[in-house]
Amino acid sequence: NKLSDAFPFNLMFETQIGPTGKVRGFLRPETAQGIFVNFKRFLNFNGGKLPMPVAQVGQAFRNEISPRQGVLRVREFTLAEVEHFMATRNDPHP
Repeated sequence: NKLSDAFPFNLMFETQIGPTGKVRGFLRPETAQGIFVNFKRFLNFNGGKLPMPVAQVGQAFRNEISPRQGVLRVREFTLAEVEHFMATRNDPHP
């Protein structure tokens, strides 16, 4: 598979802070994206060998529509995620 050109992206969840909403703030999104973004670092740390489990725990945020508490509310969660990377027989990882 051919890779695309690199482009900037932000995994953080943007929100507005303060009564005017003019101050930008960023909240941590779901945790798994960090595992995939840092895959090469984790693989090097593991001596370049698969299988390799990676676990991560952290706070995550999302907006929800809530008719009882206004139009929108921010929900905060503590998430724990584990990704287990394995090599296939036909495609060993370098």
